[in-house]
Amino acid sequence: MAIISTLRDKMGKFLVVVVGFSIAAFVLGDILGPNSSIGNQNQNIVGEINGEDIDMIQFNAIFEQLSYNFSLNNGRSPSNQELSGIRDQAWEKLINDISYVEEYNKLGLSVSDRESVDMVQGDNIHPLILEAFTDPNTGVFNIDNVIGYLQNLSNQPVNQQQAWFSFESNLKPMRLRTKYDNLLSLTTNVNTLQSKSEYFKLSNTVNLSYYFVPYYKIPDSLFDVSNNEMKRFLSKNRDDYKQEESRSINYLYFPLEPSQDDSSFYRNEITEIISSLKSGQINDSTFALLNSDGFNPYMRFNADELPDELVGKDEGYVSDYQFKDGGIVVYKLSGISDDQEFKARAKHILLRFNDQDKNSVRSEASRILSLISNGSDFDETARTYSQDGSASNGGDLGWFSEGRMVEPFEDAVFARTRAGLIPRVIESEFGFHIIYVTQPKTKKSYLVTTILKEIIPSDNTRNNIYRDAEMFKIDAMSSNASFKDFSNENGYNIITELELDKNAPNLSDIDNARSVILWSYDDSRGSDDISDVIELDDGYIVAHLSEIKKEGTKDISDVENSIRKSIINDKKYEYVSDLMKEYSSLEDIKSSLEYGEIYETPNLDFNTNSIQNVGFAPEAIGVAFSMQENELTKPIKIDDGVIVLKLNEKNMADSLSNYTDYGISLLQANKFTSSLKIDQAIKKFSNIEDFRYKFF
Repeated sequence: MAIISTLRDKMGKFLVVVVGFSIAAFVLGDILGPNSSIGNQNQNIVGEINGEDIDMIQFNAIFEQLSYNFSLNNGRSPSNQELSGIRDQAWEKLINDISYVEEYNKLGLSVSDRESVDMVQGDNIHPLILEAFTDPNTGVFNIDNVIGYLQNLSNQPVNQQQAWFSFESNLKPMRLRTKYDNLLSLTTNVNTLQSKSEYFKLSNTVNLSYYFVPYYKIPDSLFDVSNNEMKRFLSKNRDDYKQEESRSINYLYFPLEPSQDDSSFYRNEITEIISSLKSGQINDSTFALLNSDGFNPYMRFNADELPDELVGKDEGYVSDYQFKDGGIVVYKLSGISDDQEFKARAKHILLRFNDQDKNSVRSEASRILSLISNGSDFDETARTYSQDGSASNGGDLGWFSEGRMVEPFEDAVFARTRAGLIPRVIESEFGFHIIYVTQPKTKKSYLVTTILKEIIPSDNTRNNIYRDAEMFKIDAMSSNASFKDFSNENGYNIITELELDKNAPNLSDIDNARSVILWSYDDSRGSDDISDVIELDDGYIVAHLSEIKKEGTKDISDVENSIRKSIINDKKYEYVSDLMKEYSSLEDIKSSLEYGEIYETPNLDFNTNSIQNVGFAPEAIGVAFSMQENELTKPIKIDDGVIVLKLNEKNMADSLSNYTDYGISLLQANKFTSSLKIDQAIKKFSNIEDFRYKFF
């Protein structure tokens, strides 16, 4: 079983790792439910890859396979969040099967049956098999272990057999991808000129002076921007103002909260439980397990862990009920017992020493002890000075029994009869200890019964809340006022969500609200639509679709401020350039222009993207490395202002007889990123359209 566990853990790194399995009840619920799109072929398309439509049945066949693989490996069904990840894996597998396989075929790549056997039992064992069948103690791989495992496979549990067949069936796809990546990696090349260029880019520097005028120093009020200018700017720069498809909604949330009647029901129930606990005629442990909604309802506590309600109480005491954390709780002190050994709790500050610095460390320990004695907080002092791993917890060591600590430390703690700071430094083999006893030695333990009843809405409460949501929806739909105005007029607290991400699982204030996003992105939905009551985990929502934005160029009203700023910055550049028409030095510019300052930066290298006191300015740095010494540039427009450069000195690195090392580094970097770049390129040219957001 450990072998299969190792294989399936490692196989998670690969795309194609699945075997077939149907979780039909879940999937068919989506396909054949009341919102089924099977009857409309166009609405049944979940995406397009390389010109091929992907329908729901094709997508879900792969999704089922991956879901089964998850269940096989984890022994449980996937959660909602995990299902989302599995859908992403299914989509990636489709891209691999369609786009990558086409590339494999173009290149004539294949994996023969002989290669498949070779990866399991031959001379080129797959790395995952090598790792799974290598003895962890000796680090030795033995092929006989593989052969023996396979010969005995039919006697293994069915799930182990299926796990192996899943792994084996995916050896070919994994090897194909490896071949493809390796083949293209081998095409990566770096020539001598590139190696030389890399060396000089890393080694050359410049000493630069520059006059910089930030845009914010020039008043915007000097410039006017017309509507026509903004329209022309948007038309010319439309690629910079692309928008994804989005929806904006207003909604009213009706949280599922217990009513007063619900609270009264649980109060009556806990009152009966208190009577049973007080009767002394029940087994507290069994009773707690049967009646409590909380974890660990019958536990042993130390003195400082007791609930406040039980501190100082006698055995058998039952507390009054209290409302806590959305529930109602009662405690019983079921037993007080003496352990066989003494135990205590303490925190400490440890200062380590060696033979050379022992005296100075002792003095430092005494100084710290004096600080704490005079009121310094022990926990904070421990975090500052302690050299023990407990420092981050304020030196707290928790509870410990006799015989667990080094002898001088233990003797000091267990000799203490009350909580507090031990007024002397304790020396042990580990160093000097400053000790604070938080709980003096004791043998007492406390058995506590905790009955927690979660107060949840009853069916009647749920029905009432749903009815309130339904009546709100009916009234809003029949009102002549807008959804927002109607809600405000009637005192409802409307929440607005702008530009909902089509793939978002949550709303800003509500988790697991995917059904609301699905409603808003339905193809039949129109602006100003009001939803039916949408049921969520902890409440109900009535939503109003306030705006639909199509994919394309943003509306000018949405980007007016951004466009206006860009146009004004362009005009500021022209304005500053006109004022800088004649100059022979940076000082000339400064004397005639009040907005900027002269700066200098030494040893600026080509790989830097920013300039001190200026910010991001790669275009200016590129210009700097093309200049001659003492040369002045014309005004250069950068993101945040206008800059004029003066090259004081160019520090050229000495030529080398051989640039191979730089070429090797560049080649390794290119090979490292080649697989990612290839993946991005294949996906780009596959013209992928992903419509999964309409279904899931």
